[in-house]
Amino acid sequence: MRNMKLDFLKELANIGTGHATTALSQMLSGRLFQLVVPDAQMLPFTEAADYMGGLEQVVVGIFVVISGDVKGYMACLHPLESALVLIRLLTGEDKAEIDDMGRSALQEMGNIMVTSFLNALAKMTDLLMVPSVPGLAVDMAGAVWESILAGAEVTSKVTVIRTRFSTEGESIEGHIIFLPDDEDFNRIARKVGLGDL
Repeated sequence: MRNMKLDFLKELANIGTGHATTALSQMLSGRLFQLVVPDAQMLPFTEAADYMGGLEQVVVGIFVVISGDVKGYMACLHPLESALVLIRLLTGEDKAEIDDMGRSALQEMGNIMVTSFLNALAKMTDLLMVPSVPGLAVDMAGAVWESILAGAEVTSKVTVIRTRFSTEGESIEGHIIFLPDDEDFNRIARKVGLGDL
């Protein structure tokens, strides 16, 4: 069952991030991206932060609330250095810190990424998943993590998808966090024939 679960998570990661990469390429005027999904895990809250690099690194978190047939949370987390690369790609300006224009660009990118991921998953499962307007936080990972998890008491584990986008010599590291309610995650798994996970 563990191997089936990990296979399911990896398939989910590849389909969702594949759609998101296509959308990001379109957003950036056809710039080609190569996507690598090195790993996907379902982890207890206490282990997830360490898996993503620890609580002390500065990260940018773009997060949404999911409603519809599936309820929960989803987020994109990027180390600050990768977020600054994204801003340069999105705006054409080299920034040393994240200003209002950078925040707006990252929120737009996060919205496209999350919506593309959820649309792919919805098509795969025939379940409606509607994201809220994205929020954005720049802080130490521990504080961002607490913000994302603040309303997720009913979720016992978190799905973490490690991602790496590369384009024209640039590399963008990050993690996609998927936190559906426990029963909704099992509903997704049943829809693809795996039963309760």
